[in-house]
Amino acid sequence: MMTQQLKAKHEFNEYKWVVNLLNTKFFGSCIDHGSMRKNEKNVFCIDCNLCFCKHCVNGLKTRCCHHHRRLQICRYVYHDVLRLQDIQKHLDCSSIQTYKINGEKAVHLNPRPQQCKDSKPSKLKIYGTYCEACGRHIQDVPNRFCSIACKVSVVSFSFCKENYDDFEGIMNENESSFSSSLDTVEECMQRGNWVTSSLKVKKSVVHKRKGVPQRAPLH
Repeated sequence: MMTQQLKAKHEFNEYKWVVNLLNTKFFGSCIDHGSMRKNEKNVFCIDCNLCFCKHCVNGLKTRCCHHHRRLQICRYVYHDVLRLQDIQKHLDCSSIQTYKINGEKAVHLNPRPQQCKDSKPSKLKIYGTYCEACGRHIQDVPNRFCSIACKVSVVSFSFCKENYDDFEGIMNENESSFSSSLDTVEECMQRGNWVTSSLKVKKSVVHKRKGVPQRAPLH
């Protein structure tokens, strides 16, 4: 049981960068290189757990070392995506819907906005399935999620809940030894709740058309 606990804690610390990756706003101008061209921040360093522009990465005085693990964020129809061949080296992207972008497979970081619920469903929705997290239509049936954030919200919640129950049982035997582990799992669950809440689709405001005004009959 102790081995399982340490393994769970190690795995959680190993993937803390994923939450920051999903929460980062990319393609903003870099403050340190505001006067230079192509200064948008579209590089995420896993080891630094920060995003940079290409001038930050390639400069002589850089906080991001050359041996660090980096991800280049791409833009597709105003949404952030990652090349599958880049991200799958560091994160299991199985069951996530992929898209062909410039001849390469890519995955979305976060779910895209959905159409209004009142609108008629497309005929294409007859085929495929739906994302387990946000309910968006997925074209390829074997896949279960439409983005990395959707998979993280489902997998992390199940993982943390399972380990939380284990740690709670251990606490009954030795409360002082495992208090820090419980804090770790509670932090994990809070992060999972953050991802889940970020996936909630905002209710669209539907403005009803005003009815035809009632006019007095002509005499």
